[in-house]
Amino acid sequence: MEMAGRRNTSNEKTSVSENGQHVVHKVPLCMQSYSWDCGLACASMVLQYFGKDAHKVYTTDLEELKCGESIWTIDLACLMQKYCIKHTLCTITLGVDKGYSKQAFYSGKFSVDEERVSKLFEESGSNGIDVQQRSVTRDEILDHIMKGNLCIALVDWNELECIWCDRLKCQTSCFSCLSSKCCGSYQGHYVVVCGFDKKKKRIFYKNPSYDEELCCSRMDKFDVARKSYGTDEDLLFIYKDGVP
Repeated sequence: MEMAGRRNTSNEKTSVSENGQHVVHKVPLCMQSYSWDCGLACASMVLQYFGKDAHKVYTTDLEELKCGESIWTIDLACLMQKYCIKHTLCTITLGVDKGYSKQAFYSGKFSVDEERVSKLFEESGSNGIDVQQRSVTRDEILDHIMKGNLCIALVDWNELECIWCDRLKCQTSCFSCLSSKCCGSYQGHYVVVCGFDKKKKRIFYKNPSYDEELCCSRMDKFDVARKSYGTDEDLLFIYKDGVP
């Protein structure tokens, strides 16, 4: 059974098969505490993986971001820059898609977020934030992970699967359902991509909503989740070689 591959008691940070077809980086799990902080939890995982002290992420770092309870991928890029971690933010939208104003997930604070986030994108270059307007291929992600790096991906919770623990989905959601029809509309969620199995076509990731060591999705299903309307196909590449 595939489930047997979930646990790894080795102290090594990375598990790699001899032929390079199966790679898993052992990222420490940080559980989110609220319905809105999955991005902060993912940033904390990345920082801890690279040996950084992440205890200020939820306090002074969050205050400096001035984002309240609305975390965007550009905010996570700002955190990586603050901690001197090399990164690249790939997105198909520079700024904010005005169409999101009609999305229940975004509508509550859309006008405030639009101004704040647009300004962050405008100032990204001068602030040392590497932003590229483009879609990312699956092969790019696999190659990036193979080289010992990580990704933070924005996905649609409704499309996200874990073939090991999907029974938990409606019990441990990262958001408060916006209507009596659970999981009906787009719900943004961040996960840390940390491995793959090319032969079985699986992506491994850390989900801050699940108290599980590792989650697993079919590659094609993960592509659907990360490319759903509402995500802007946001992917934050994190590079181990950029950590001082």
